[in-house]
Amino acid sequence: MELRLLSLVPDAPLPQRAPASTRPAVPPGYGVQEQCLPFTAACALGLLVPAPFDFGLCLPAELPAGVQGFRAPGPRDAATEDQRLFYVRDRPSSRLRANAYSFDPLPFDDERGERAELRPVQPGLSFFERADQVGLFKLHLPWLLRTPDGIDSLYGPPLNRSAPLELLSGLIESDWYAHPVNLVVRRPAMGALHISAGQIIAQVLFLARDSRRAEALPANGAAAQALRNDLLRWFVAHRQDRSAYRRLARSKQGRLDVAKD
Repeated sequence: MELRLLSLVPDAPLPQRAPASTRPAVPPGYGVQEQCLPFTAACALGLLVPAPFDFGLCLPAELPAGVQGFRAPGPRDAATEDQRLFYVRDRPSSRLRANAYSFDPLPFDDERGERAELRPVQPGLSFFERADQVGLFKLHLPWLLRTPDGIDSLYGPPLNRSAPLELLSGLIESDWYAHPVNLVVRRPAMGALHISAGQIIAQVLFLARDSRRAEALPANGAAAQALRNDLLRWFVAHRQDRSAYRRLARSKQGRLDVAKD
């Protein structure tokens, strides 16, 4: 499947194809996780999403050098107010200053037929206004991703990799949606949060819109017997070869060359 990616600022860390392995070196011997095809096939789904800039949340004394801390706008309870500050590091190479992006200009013809430009300005981090959502914030991505017709994009935490942020998953109809996605993040209840530009923070998976909903029905009659026969054949195959799944799987997704005992 081919995707179309449009960066809206220069020098932005962009999503990359997800590799099957989660570590650079795979230890020898049977039983390592890279020999589990369901594990590696999941790791290799979709694209890994990097943080577009440095940002974080910490106490004032813990702010990194060269950043300016700020409190999230919106409702606060003075009696229980979080003393931590958010921060965003300027990224001049990506036209990110004071927590605001200047996107590439969008030329168009105005109502008089004269050439004009729209110069969008978008936040890096933004915040919710409702009191019941003060524990969340948004991280805005400075690029557009377009999928083929009928293919949706599911944004969520990295699969089988460390997740530096607690993300809420979101499904985007990315075959028509023409605005950069913002990731919704749960604010850590305590401690410090420090994220660096380029650090993997999310994974985007792709699924056909007509496969969103499914219903599991009891297997009866011939269908039940067919499943029992398949189960029996599986036990026989696994008894003969403990790596039977890798040998029998129909897809090449996630396969690694790992030595077996």
